[in-house]
Amino acid sequence: MKGLICPAPLQPGDTVAITAPSSPVPAEKLEASIESIKFLGLNPVVMPSCHMQHGYLAGLDQKRADDINAAFACDDYKGIFCLRGGYGAMRLLPMLDFDMIRENPKVFIGYSDITALHTSINKLCGFITYHGPMPTTDYRTQEGFTNDSMRLCLFSPEKLQSLENPAGETIHTLRRGKAQGLLTGGNLSLLAGTLGSPYEIDTRGKILFIEDVDEEPYRIDKSLTALSLAGKFRDCEAIILGTFARCDAEEEPSLSLADAFEEVVLPWNKPVILNLRAGHIYPQSTLPMGAEIALEAEDAASVKISVL
Repeated sequence: MKGLICPAPLQPGDTVAITAPSSPVPAEKLEASIESIKFLGLNPVVMPSCHMQHGYLAGLDQKRADDINAAFACDDYKGIFCLRGGYGAMRLLPMLDFDMIRENPKVFIGYSDITALHTSINKLCGFITYHGPMPTTDYRTQEGFTNDSMRLCLFSPEKLQSLENPAGETIHTLRRGKAQGLLTGGNLSLLAGTLGSPYEIDTRGKILFIEDVDEEPYRIDKSLTALSLAGKFRDCEAIILGTFARCDAEEEPSLSLADAFEEVVLPWNKPVILNLRAGHIYPQSTLPMGAEIALEAEDAASVKISVL
């Protein structure tokens, strides 16, 4: 797999850290998460913040940041699983030791609020991270497509040849074209939230993936417009839109999500596709953020995404 440095894949029996960079979980969810990782054949170690709560955060910022720093610094841990999303990862960015993390690339997986960590690690540390399901969803109960995609990325990334949808889910072409570049992006709200900071996403020469969930079209429009004004669509090579589950308007009058895409994204004349099943949707693909991919979108229902 080309692109940024690919961390050493996991092996059965490896010890991995469970961290809580964002929101807390109740004790029963934590126990299920531990069993979830054991189901993968791994030995989970629970970092202290997983047992903490500070309002809507899993412990104080410094405690959560310390856990991430410690997990990367410790050679015993071969991978890091983020417990869940929610909110709070952005608050940790100034507290993370990115110089140390750069010297200790390892498997790192999560999505949603974890987007803040994916984009920062990719940008500042230069290695691939994985946008994929978290253990609170309980890997023991996930259907085959989601588990197969995750296992391939975490245990056998060299065999990953393409990004695909589950059977019956079509990826639609909104604007035809071909492009090649490093895969970047994640949750739209998080991407917009870091604009203007040292941790904002860098889309220059890259293929930008964005998704969101439970947002009104005007809020999606606002975040897309923020990316547009910041030059993120101008700089990228192509745009991959996710599924945007439950993002329909609840009140009228309203523009549709399709209107927002047409009026904010398509005018940049970049290849654009819609409905890559990753993020807040199941079944979902695990995405190697920072890997080099090639996108071919030749007609309305024929899309190929190759991992190079």
